[in-house]
Amino acid sequence: MPDTQREALRQKALAEIALLDTPPEAEFDTLAQLAQQVLGTSMSSVTLIDPERQWFKARCGPLAPWTERGPALCTVVFETEAPLMVADASLDPRFAASPFVAGEPHIRFYAGVPVRVRLVNGDRVTIGTLCVLDDKPREPKASDLDILNKLACLAEALVDARAVALRAAEAAEQRRLAVERLERERRQFKQAERMADMGSYRYDIAQNTTVWSDGVFAIHELPVSGGVPNGELLNFFPEPDRTRFLDAVLRTLDTGEPFEMDTDYVTAKGNARRVRVSCEIELSKGSPTALIGLVQDITDRHRLEERLRHQARTDDLTQLPNRAEFNRVLDKRLHDARAQGQELAVLLIDLDGFKGVNDALGHAAGDDVLRRVADRLRKLGQDGCFPARLGGDEFAVIVPVELGRSGLMSMVEALLRDLRFDGGEPGHTAKVAGTVGIAWSASADGDREILLRQADAALYAAKRSRKGTSQTYGDDGAGRHAG
Repeated sequence: MPDTQREALRQKALAEIALLDTPPEAEFDTLAQLAQQVLGTSMSSVTLIDPERQWFKARCGPLAPWTERGPALCTVVFETEAPLMVADASLDPRFAASPFVAGEPHIRFYAGVPVRVRLVNGDRVTIGTLCVLDDKPREPKASDLDILNKLACLAEALVDARAVALRAAEAAEQRRLAVERLERERRQFKQAERMADMGSYRYDIAQNTTVWSDGVFAIHELPVSGGVPNGELLNFFPEPDRTRFLDAVLRTLDTGEPFEMDTDYVTAKGNARRVRVSCEIELSKGSPTALIGLVQDITDRHRLEERLRHQARTDDLTQLPNRAEFNRVLDKRLHDARAQGQELAVLLIDLDGFKGVNDALGHAAGDDVLRRVADRLRKLGQDGCFPARLGGDEFAVIVPVELGRSGLMSMVEALLRDLRFDGGEPGHTAKVAGTVGIAWSASADGDREILLRQADAALYAAKRSRKGTSQTYGDDGAGRHAG
């Protein structure tokens, strides 16, 4: 197909979904945030491209709401309908002169993949991109594009759902205007339900009865012939979502405000699901007559998002929380401790002898040591501690306020003993131990960065004095403990 025809097809598909210049939506914002967090860049966007500009449906970082289309890196992805990864745009003759490279936001690294929409005939056509950007060069990895492609699938699901909703609304209008087209539109709507795992419902307020479309019966795993189990509808929602859903319905009845919520669900066959439920008032002559809405099965999408969120927060080797998750949890616990007028402790742990294991026995043995240390630290979680791997052979533990100073020292002594072991296999071993730096939040006035600097200073004070021991910040030797 000639480029001009393909461009016309892309622009027609973009216009049909009516997504340009719409207000921010949490789903698209979450996708951009996930892309930025998972790939560790300073910028990300879900971008739509019309004939003159690129417009950001969602953006993270120092990006304007829209820019000219011509010099944009996303334009290449849009026009070629193929992924693009650039390690350093300032060194790439295609982009070095771009105002977005030479000037703000000083793009260096770029990775982007197409976002497509499904046409009525089943073909897919590109309408924009999902991309991550950074103002620092970085070495591209094949996994970057793999992650972006997976996230782009979510973006396409959102766009497709929007397209389905628009077609359903159009079908409803056609039904109102032409009775003779009713059957054809009914079939189209049932097809849309199957494509989107979606169904509709109507609750008659006066009759206290509910009518479901076939899609809702399918989500409930109930036969259409059995009818709607009107007296048991809330039983499909487990607590606390049952109460949350009922409160939302009562609020809609009281205020007339619509709602949309994601909730856990249990089907008639006992299968767990995640569904999105919308609800609004239907009026007749100005008076409410019914509640109407949609139910969509988003189980697969929710599980993917949960997996991506877990991957973004977890160290792959040890399966402990990573540095970003440690910082997030530490900020939350510091806030709670300040609110309660209490203090908590942070332990920084550095492994002694780990380099010797790697050098003498190889990285596989080193990885095994890190996993063994993680297993030992994971046991602390039973006492409310929060262990994490910060990177390399450095670990950290958040100690809860309940433990207190007296309980902490006995725990640290046991931990030092637990961290002393031989790495490797019988006949080929190297000794490993751990040195611990301790800092209390009261001495840092509840500031995370100060608290971690103090724990780091205590760690290296202990190392200088005697490896395999612990040191508490500010104790001048009195807080040193041997394992």
